[in-house]
Amino acid sequence: MEQIRYSRVARLLHWGVGLLILANLAGGFLHDANPQFIMPLHKATGILILALTVIRILWRLTHPAPALPAAMPMWERATASFTHALMYALMVLIPLSGWVLASAGDRPLSFYGLFDVMKFSVEKSEAFKHVMEERHEQLSFALIALLVLHTVAALRHHFLLKDGLLARMLR
Repeated sequence: MEQIRYSRVARLLHWGVGLLILANLAGGFLHDANPQFIMPLHKATGILILALTVIRILWRLTHPAPALPAAMPMWERATASFTHALMYALMVLIPLSGWVLASAGDRPLSFYGLFDVMKFSVEKSEAFKHVMEERHEQLSFALIALLVLHTVAALRHHFLLKDGLLARMLR
């Protein structure tokens, strides 16, 4: 029997990680409003996103996605595959770059105050922190662009093509 929707675990990971990413992007943009409060949450949520993304990748490798509609053109299949792979890469690289950035600072790193998170042994110079900050931001903007593309494509499939693609992740 052909699988027509994503598993409950895949759907939970998709929407859960998605909401965490949106919250963390907001925290990244608004961190200057109250850095003592926002930044520890931003850093801990980044670590959580990284952990859940690793779980998500392992789940995806052991539980393949439902087949794409047979009528979907090859260019669209290739674009979807490339976009998803790039989003997964960014969901790993952005938290890692943030973790490296936090490791270059002198403030402690903890997971929501529950336990300390080890820091990487990296250069502690202002120049290094500046470079890492820039990379972290650039990767985040790339993810925002891909999230917009992903959302527009899902809505196109749902409202224009009516091919049931979005419904596989909703039910």
